Amino acid sequence: MRSGSNEICSLLARNGLGSPNEFFQMPLSPDRPDALLDSFARVVRQNQIEGVFGSKMSYEHRAALDEQLRGVIPGYRRIDDLLPRHRWVWLVRRDKILQAISWCRAENSSNWAATRSDNPKPDDSSYDFLHLLSRVMLIYTGELAWETYFSENEIDPFIVTYEDFFKDLDRQLLRLIDYLGGLSKGRPPVSKDTTFDIQRNERSYAMRQRFISDLGRIGERSIAQELGEPLQRWLRFFFERGWRG
Repeated sequence: MRSGSNEICSLLARNGLGSPNEFFQMPLSPDRPDALLDSFARVVRQNQIEGVFGSKMSYEHRAALDEQLRGVIPGYRRIDDLLPRHRWVWLVRRDKILQAISWCRAENSSNWAATRSDNPKPDDSSYDFLHLLSRVMLIYTGELAWETYFSENEIDPFIVTYEDFFKDLDRQLLRLIDYLGGLSKGRPPVSKDTTFDIQRNERSYAMRQRFISDLGRIGERSIAQELGEPLQRWLRFFFERGWRG
């Protein structure tokens, strides 16, 4: 989430390396288990570019897809069983706080991606410490889940770090393309033109500094008074196992 996946998938598509999208965000043929493999094959077949298929998925989307496939394929273990030349690319972002801020702002505005031609929407997102903290926790949880999955399945993914990739796009994109097998024969030089606009701005950095300040005050009476009952509910949920009821 908020790791540059839209831009990276767009760059891969424009260089003939599939047309990656969230094809498995929703269950495949949920009402017809007998048609599930046909549905999977159709997704792969209809979304290839020059024989290359790619998708992007969160950890929970991967788990849901595996569960479905496990139910219809005897001995199924993971996606690599169906796509034997499958290669994993793991997108991570070093600054988890800015990643969480981007997530919160997208949720508040329903603006998940903006191209250069879009009219910018006004940024009226407000600062919410607990909202940000929850998204930081979800980001770390998702990253831990992927790390565990790769380790348990002895998968060595190609790691793309958001900050490094876009800081040195020319070299990093070539490294990624090489990992995925290179450009097809006769293709023109690599297209490095970006499509999506960076939504991060001065407000993002101001929120980041405020969050860091507030995070350092956790345990102080002053922030408990500022946040009031929402913080108490949060603490009851985590420390008193409030999810039980």
